[in-house]
Amino acid sequence: MNLFLFRFAICILISLLESFLFALENKEIPNRFTLTNGYLEESFNSNEGMAYFPMSIYETYDWGFRKISADKYGFGRFSSWFISGLFQMFYFNSTYMSTPYHEFGHGTRFRSLGSNNITYYIDSNHTVTAGSYFEMVFNRVNYSNEGAATSSVIISQNPNDSIKNDLIVSAGGMNNEILLSKLITERVYDRGGSVPDFFFYLENKLSPYNYSSLNTSEFKGGDPQTIQNDYASLGKNITTTDLKNSYLFSLLASGSFYSLLWGDLYYIGTGNHNVKTIDIYGVSLPDFSTYINSKGLSMETMMHYRVNEVLTFGLSYEKVYIGDNYDQISPQFRYVMKLNSGMLKYFIAKPQLIIGLGNNGVDLGGSLLSEVEGDYLGLFLKYTYYNQNNLYGERNIPFINKPNEILGGVFFNLF
Repeated sequence: MNLFLFRFAICILISLLESFLFALENKEIPNRFTLTNGYLEESFNSNEGMAYFPMSIYETYDWGFRKISADKYGFGRFSSWFISGLFQMFYFNSTYMSTPYHEFGHGTRFRSLGSNNITYYIDSNHTVTAGSYFEMVFNRVNYSNEGAATSSVIISQNPNDSIKNDLIVSAGGMNNEILLSKLITERVYDRGGSVPDFFFYLENKLSPYNYSSLNTSEFKGGDPQTIQNDYASLGKNITTTDLKNSYLFSLLASGSFYSLLWGDLYYIGTGNHNVKTIDIYGVSLPDFSTYINSKGLSMETMMHYRVNEVLTFGLSYEKVYIGDNYDQISPQFRYVMKLNSGMLKYFIAKPQLIIGLGNNGVDLGGSLLSEVEGDYLGLFLKYTYYNQNNLYGERNIPFINKPNEILGGVFFNLF
């Protein structure tokens, strides 16, 4: 009798949580594989375009986990979750996803500032080279979990900007890993997530923290030490300890950390693979992201409000809290329109405005993403205007003299 009452109480508790603390069930297919012109590295040098590749691999992995996980009993679900987590954290993500995209972050910042020749080193000894991001990804099969590096020279730069540019390039790697973690949370909120998303998110959040935690007396010349030195040369007292503390806070304070963790625990208990964002009466818990900028160390806070299953609003506020006086506000919304067509199911629009506020006035940028989704595939088109003077623009602009970017492509739904 007591066992029955206990189980009944647990069911009631879960029902209440589902009713009040979790987002509405997403209607779109959560997992996709995307092909885009953003994969043309030298032509587009698109930080956000190339991100579609690791995100596609993550979503393909999610799809595969749904197919092969042992879901019948709790022990099988726990074993599937645990073994997959170890594989993701200590081999797959660091070898093929986060480290190459980290290095691409250095490469894309080099190109944005005028460099033409990028060399990626795919091994810890920096002897094996790759000429492109994809060559680096596929060749790391022989150098699992090893470090990597990127080298180039910025030509025709103003000598007065050399330290600032070095900082932007050095910061590009860790900023890209944080970007991946943010894209995971945005996808989970927009389309829903899956069990492996927790470990992909966790590793991308922890990697910059672990990098910043290395003992500088034993490990010299890494990105965190270079960033600290560049900040000092620019008159900013920002240390590797500041980086480490900020990264740790942004992980433990983020609502998505707990949403994804709860989703995995819920899977172990029930076998339900669908992971949703925790919200309270439509308002999501805040997410925090740490970024390194030439203006200083910033913290971005992101929240969403879900009006209904077709309309959501988002607002991010990013503040440079050590360094220059600078703020960035980014409102956005996402609208999903159901289509009465046999082949097409949804039209999706997601505009975003980026407003940088500093001593020199207002720095505007923004983007418009549109998608058409069918049963098996869809098309997308995204226009972005990057303003190099705001935080978002500095981290992602493809070329300083070309602030406009058009990305397009096709995505395949994974059932």
